[in-house]
Amino acid sequence: MNSQTLIKKTIFSLLFVLCIVSLQTVYAEPEFAFKYGTTGTGNSNLNNPTDVIVDKNGKNIYVVDNNNDRILVLENDGDYDFKYGTFCDIAEIQNCNDNADGANVDGDGQFNNPISIARDALGKFFVVDSDNFRVQIFDDDGEFQSKFGSSNSAIDEYLGSAKGITIQESSNNILVSNTESDLISVFDSTGDFLFEFDSFDGNDDFSNPSNMIIDNSNEMLFVSDSGNDRIVIFELVTGTTCPSGTVKSVSGVCYVKEFGSTGADEGEFNDPTGLAYDSTNDLLFVADSDNDRIQIFKIIDGTTCPSGTEEIVDGVCYVEEIGSTGSGNGQFNTPVGIAYDSTNDLLFVADSDNDRIQAFELNSEPAVLIPSKPENLKASPISPTSIIISWDKPVMAESIPSISGYKIEYKVGSGDYTVLTENTASTSSSFIHQGLDSSETYFYRVYSINSEGTSTSSSSVSIKPQHTTTPTALTATAISPNQIKLKWLPPSETFGQSISGYEVKREVIPGVYDTVGNTDSKTTSFIVSGLTTDKTYSYAISAVIGFGTTGESISASATPKEDSTDTSEEPITSSSVQITVSTPPIKLTASAVSSTQINLAWSSPVEDGNSPITGYKIEVKKDDNAFTELVSDSKSTTKTYSHTNLIKDSKYTYRVSAINSAGVSEPSNEFSAIPRSNNVQISPIGKLTIDEGKLLSFTVKLIDNSVKDAVFTLENNPPAGAKIISNTGMFSWTPSSSDGGKTYTFDITAKKDGISDKQTITITVNDSLISQP
Repeated sequence: MNSQTLIKKTIFSLLFVLCIVSLQTVYAEPEFAFKYGTTGTGNSNLNNPTDVIVDKNGKNIYVVDNNNDRILVLENDGDYDFKYGTFCDIAEIQNCNDNADGANVDGDGQFNNPISIARDALGKFFVVDSDNFRVQIFDDDGEFQSKFGSSNSAIDEYLGSAKGITIQESSNNILVSNTESDLISVFDSTGDFLFEFDSFDGNDDFSNPSNMIIDNSNEMLFVSDSGNDRIVIFELVTGTTCPSGTVKSVSGVCYVKEFGSTGADEGEFNDPTGLAYDSTNDLLFVADSDNDRIQIFKIIDGTTCPSGTEEIVDGVCYVEEIGSTGSGNGQFNTPVGIAYDSTNDLLFVADSDNDRIQAFELNSEPAVLIPSKPENLKASPISPTSIIISWDKPVMAESIPSISGYKIEYKVGSGDYTVLTENTASTSSSFIHQGLDSSETYFYRVYSINSEGTSTSSSSVSIKPQHTTTPTALTATAISPNQIKLKWLPPSETFGQSISGYEVKREVIPGVYDTVGNTDSKTTSFIVSGLTTDKTYSYAISAVIGFGTTGESISASATPKEDSTDTSEEPITSSSVQITVSTPPIKLTASAVSSTQINLAWSSPVEDGNSPITGYKIEVKKDDNAFTELVSDSKSTTKTYSHTNLIKDSKYTYRVSAINSAGVSEPSNEFSAIPRSNNVQISPIGKLTIDEGKLLSFTVKLIDNSVKDAVFTLENNPPAGAKIISNTGMFSWTPSSSDGGKTYTFDITAKKDGISDKQTITITVNDSLISQP
């Protein structure tokens, strides 16, 4: 080879590598590691292996050697270890004998078409002995333990054409798929039948459900719905209530989503069977049997797939595939059962028609160096309109680029998640969300961002915004080998009292505190010095207000280390975090209750300006004069006021402003009232409902009950038969059957000495007569 050719090949190779790097997915490409088996019946042979699983320590591989009716056990490097099981047809009593360790009944420990295998948290193995209509249980040495199932199709324990099996670790429940009945049966740890389900939501049914796997860290069940060429995802819950966004299939099983359709493209399937799950990296492996490949998917909580993956449906991201049709290393001929070995990071594939097991090194360390997801997400209310969320920065390898910001999503109640901020462009690990509704529950999740992409989402948290009566959002950060910095936010409700300062308290024993420092009213941080290196300290904060001190905040802890530095940062906010005057009070009303008194009422401002309301300013004007100050500061959060000693027949107009630590708000709406010597004002009546044939009766009242001798009348088309006694205001009416289903709107009027008031009322008559067929 001449030098020019060598240079060209070298340049081409470098360009090729660069292209591969630029296109590389989130996970490095799996590599073929080793294989085991050739066609036959000996210890080094397999005949149609249909499933594979790894023991809890990653030391042994258990293979369902289907046509040899046995379980073959290999060491984790692929060397033969031992085997158990021989053929026995229980129904025909053919070749059945007591040949298994631990067995005492002929046929126990023998098989007829063993099809799949599962392992529980205690290390026991469960084998679906399909044509013997049962599941057999063995220890890790292959010693028979017990069995369950029946060939009687009339009882719940029937296991006709049983196919897949998986174990829920939290309950030890055993799930077995039945391809004859197209359902999944659930048994307890002793094999007693519990329940079954054959559809997702009562409408969409399984077709040939085969293999299953449970992500026991999140209680998520994945089912290969082979006849429909799709994967169905369920959440397993305790009780009868399904989480928001899921649909109840049966008590304890909630349908989440499905993905896949018939085809050979990414995310499509042709007879999907075996499943495996890597709970550390949230990877789902699917044996796409008739496409002779293994597809790998990333399962996420959010809606944003990691860089280098492709969204299949919300929460499911295509990563890559392994294999093609053939008999070479890394090729398949009908791959069926698969297993993930988390100890050795290996994927095992039962390559059934090639009569072998293949092992692949997954190399599931990130190849593109996207960050890990945030951890320990928390949410706390700050006020009725604000929430602070905080999280721990993920711990990552030094080779991964540092985090440059965070993406934050939220949703209200059962709604969908929306982006709160696409990128905070800050390494601060807290965020204040403002302008909220105190009647709603808010949900949050957070993603890490670096120069290589965006992580999967954190876990979610939810909370309602509300007043806080103690300091909130306390953080403790070790800033030197003997110092801790504390930061907090003030309480939002101080019951009209001003904050004069804060007490810093150190926890001596759980729940008991000593005061170690004080601050003034505007200082919400404190540095504690003179601490011991490598000792953990816990602190809480109380606010000092007019009547004493508030309770302690939720505590926060930190441990000074030799390398501790100040990493504390201010929270990011949904708008600039600063204390401002509130918005105006709303819904001001004024009612004359006598010839010398008017009562006012109003509602709190929508926004408190991130500082609690401490009082209200009330202004009044008489007739056409200018507004004057009636109350400069009520120094109370009470939202009513009685104005007395008024001049009758004069018009009084009012407006109210709210006061917080930043000052006085703009005034509310204006409202007027006129006190009169005979103040004829009808108390509100509103809308009424009555069944046909029943008496409706009530007495019309005046707001000023000192007014006597008012005359009451009905006007503007009252219903036929309705009456009111003119001197008492007693109304009565019995609607007839012809009034059923109708609504009547009319006026009731009160008059005295030429002064009158009118109330419009609405009466709806229920049609209580049910027509007979």
